[in-house]
Amino acid sequence: MTRAATDGSLADAYDPMSAEVKQDPERYWAALRPVQSVHHFTLPPEVADVISANPLAAKPTTDFFSVLRYADVRNLLMNPKMFSSTEGPGPERMVPMGEGGVLLFADDPVHIRQRRLAAKAFTPNSVSELIPRIQNTADDLIDAVSDLGAMEIMRDLALPLSIRTIAAIVGVPMDRVDDFRRWGNGIVAAFGGDPAALNEGFVALQELFAYTQTLIDAVRSGTADAVSPDLAGGVLAGLVHAEVDGTRLTDDEIRLMLMQLITAGFETTSTATANGIYLLCTHPEQRALYEAGDAERRRIAVEEIVRFASPLEGLFRTCNEDVTIAGCPIQKGSKIRAVFASANRDDEQFADAGAFRIDRDPAELRKHLGFGLGPHACIGAALARAELQIVFNTVFSRLPGLELETSRPPIRSTVLTINGFKELHIRWDPARARSRADAGQEKADPA
Repeated sequence: MTRAATDGSLADAYDPMSAEVKQDPERYWAALRPVQSVHHFTLPPEVADVISANPLAAKPTTDFFSVLRYADVRNLLMNPKMFSSTEGPGPERMVPMGEGGVLLFADDPVHIRQRRLAAKAFTPNSVSELIPRIQNTADDLIDAVSDLGAMEIMRDLALPLSIRTIAAIVGVPMDRVDDFRRWGNGIVAAFGGDPAALNEGFVALQELFAYTQTLIDAVRSGTADAVSPDLAGGVLAGLVHAEVDGTRLTDDEIRLMLMQLITAGFETTSTATANGIYLLCTHPEQRALYEAGDAERRRIAVEEIVRFASPLEGLFRTCNEDVTIAGCPIQKGSKIRAVFASANRDDEQFADAGAFRIDRDPAELRKHLGFGLGPHACIGAALARAELQIVFNTVFSRLPGLELETSRPPIRSTVLTINGFKELHIRWDPARARSRADAGQEKADPA
């Protein structure tokens, strides 16, 4: 019996927004890729009505297409003239954000102008300067739980590390970090097509914009130092003062750019953190390779984690013209989803793609799509890589023998755009936990 026949029922049952499917989406993608690599999904009327009622939606969404094979996803990402970003990266058809859009919501030439400004915060030198601060934060978070013998990874480590790192880059006061985490979570859920989260996400967006405006005003008035020691030299201040071809960014552009930097910067990196710890805990041979490996082996491990369990399941584009992909006709104006997490498990691109192996050829791994590709590739990929290297090094060197908490099973996220865990509990023997000084010699250099 062929694989297609065996897995036909899975292919027929694929609902990308189903909580059941989100428990193991690769099981469905593996069935679909050989037989229906472009999947058409019609939203249930009750879901379509709620999504289309989003105050930021310009027109209704009734269906969308998911592109699952590597070659097709790559082609989609590399052809922005055919596949537009202006209606947003989620299933909703968003109203224009600013004149011509902003970053993830924009096409060139508007997009490239804004990206060049924002990219200044994520140069190799900028990332290198942040490494001691990220390491110190990771150690502080481990210090807070090392004597307890247990923690929930997302709550106690991954999310606070990621949001504090982004806050430092932007210049957000540390006493407002929890607010930014709450706002970011709400916005990510809303733009992920979750009907129940839309109203909460819209409120979070308004609160974020209102507070961001106070920071913009402080930079312009010269009172940034009074708000936060990081604000005057942070990326937000850089955006306020930046000029391109004699023009400055508008306040709307700055607020929207900041929203995207925050939400994209902390949700995916924190999800990748939990994914990596789960994978290393459930693959003992690979964990042994990791713990015995040098800095290069650990860098490769990060790439394999992002390939095998891509934290961003996928993002949407809108077709600018009629197109046919893998034999599937798609009409102009259709919403189409590039499913990074499926593409990275495509056997036609990666040898033994369904296996988690940190001894892969680095040249092969460099082709993964976990950080996107093309003009909208992740602007903070270098920062994410450094943060992941630091957090894995710190966790496994300071908490030897850590394992998953079997009495509290992992809980996966049901947000459409996220591929990973909402909760992941681990445990260890507190008597074996190591101080930052004792463990410091074993931490690989992430630079």
